[in-house]
Amino acid sequence: MIQEAADGGLLRQLWQFRSYGRPHLRTLSFGVGLRMCELVADLAQPWPLALVVNGLFPGAGSHGPPALLASWVGGSTRSLLLAAAVAVLVITLASGAFDYLGDRVMNGAGEKMTAAIRRDAFANLQRLPMAFHDRHAVGELTSRVSTDTDRIETSLTAVFSTLFPGLLSIVGFAVVLLSVDWRLGLIAVGCAPLVFLSSARYSRLIRLSARRQRAAEGRLAGFVAESLQGIRTIHAFGSHDLHDARFAEDNDNTLSAGLRAVELRARFTPLLEGITAVGTGVLLWVGGIGVLDGWWSVGLLVVVTSYLRDMIKPVRGLSKLSITFTQGAASAERVADILARTPPPNGRARRLPTRAAGRIDLQDVVLDYGRGPVLHHLDLTIRPGERVALLGPNGAGKSTVLALIAGLYQPTHGYLYLDGHRMTHLPESWRHRQVAVVLQDTFLFSGTLAENIRYARPDATPEEVARAAQTALVSDFADDLPDGLDTRLGDGGVGLSGGQRQRVGIARALLLDAPVVLLDEPTAGFDSQAERVVVQALTRLVTGRTVVMTTHRPALIRLATRTVDLHDGVLQDLGGGAAPDDHGEAEAVRSSGGPAGRSAAS
Repeated sequence: MIQEAADGGLLRQLWQFRSYGRPHLRTLSFGVGLRMCELVADLAQPWPLALVVNGLFPGAGSHGPPALLASWVGGSTRSLLLAAAVAVLVITLASGAFDYLGDRVMNGAGEKMTAAIRRDAFANLQRLPMAFHDRHAVGELTSRVSTDTDRIETSLTAVFSTLFPGLLSIVGFAVVLLSVDWRLGLIAVGCAPLVFLSSARYSRLIRLSARRQRAAEGRLAGFVAESLQGIRTIHAFGSHDLHDARFAEDNDNTLSAGLRAVELRARFTPLLEGITAVGTGVLLWVGGIGVLDGWWSVGLLVVVTSYLRDMIKPVRGLSKLSITFTQGAASAERVADILARTPPPNGRARRLPTRAAGRIDLQDVVLDYGRGPVLHHLDLTIRPGERVALLGPNGAGKSTVLALIAGLYQPTHGYLYLDGHRMTHLPESWRHRQVAVVLQDTFLFSGTLAENIRYARPDATPEEVARAAQTALVSDFADDLPDGLDTRLGDGGVGLSGGQRQRVGIARALLLDAPVVLLDEPTAGFDSQAERVVVQALTRLVTGRTVVMTTHRPALIRLATRTVDLHDGVLQDLGGGAAPDDHGEAEAVRSSGGPAGRSAAS
């Protein structure tokens, strides 16, 4: 694992997050000092035992540091035993205290760094364009923010609690071993290269295995999230067995990758223990002969043997970090990929009115999601106060036009203007205040009804929320709930009907009071009674605003002052026509007037 760190697998990935460590440099420096104090205490631990051995067996020889320590203690053998016992107690307590403080200080800094990484990853992920989210499963992205940041946290904790103290201990023990007696020191230190070579041999295999395991886990998490999101569909079609089979396949792939990592780790640990046993055996053989020949004392041999054991202990601990660090490196790479992506530009600072007039211009707009153009050189002008219904068959590009106006996507080619200003040049916060959206299925977050309405404007007062709820006819059903607008909703608004959720969405738009309103099939799938209530609420919303809607419903089309036909992403001729038929087919509704004009670029 030392070789893995040296290769830069984990450390190279963690280095990308170095800016998160700068605020904690003093804390980390203090932690380093505590670790060094702990090392000094650990180095002192074998010497009281050496004093006891030499004191009880004076005929075994007295040479080197043990003899010097014995001269400092002086007195009888009983005094020496008492001094050694007290020294063992003091050194052990000191080592434990420094270990506790070091773990608390350095791991605490690691926790704070990881929390900051998780915060920024989530914030950046939310702001990435919809094109990015379209290419990634929700479960896979959720795994990056939760599971991957947890593994970064585990890796940082391992660096501070195991890797750094382990390397410090190995270096410290090696230096002291060589300084005590270079001959015994060389034998003990000679085990280290064998450990390094063994680690280098297995680290690459473990790293590749961990990456495969992480990728398999990401796919499994994505499938689970997708299945839970579509649990109603699964129940409706009774497709449990199908999903069981797909889960079993992904789960087996994850299991295979995990077992491969376990197998590699299981091979490595006995190999390391074998190297340790060989080194200890050689040290005891050579050291025992040295004691018999009077080269050094028994106490010194005890100290050196203890140092070898203590030096191999952190090496063994480092070897067990192979999977932790390789998984941490893979997770750090995945989180760094999110942080490295740049959200869409926030526009340019400029003097803008508080409220836009509401003129919208699309000039030569092309949009390609990556599977071929959806819109083909579209030109369309919507004047302030107009209520335009986009009509046409499914897949014609109607919702795509709304997505462009809402800022969810940027045109592949061409320009989009609001009041003569290019949308991409406008500050994002200002744009969001000018455009309100009511989608086909309003998404409600966990929380109260009032909190979901206030979602459009978090600074709204309770009175403003109540007025929006009253205007959108939310109060008609909220008054019957146990806590009214303070009634808590389940995830996704479970417990409310589709029409009730839509009225909450309309209340949001009313509270925002934006000059431009986008309606994307807001009454699709409703029965006549629910549609009547929602259209009544929508009538209040669209009054005095620029409205762009997509719909096939005659009741909603009647709210429009102009209709526009789209077919295969191309604007059709605009002219007079009959009212829509009973099915609300787009082809039957035409608007009067000539081709849409172009506005000048700002």
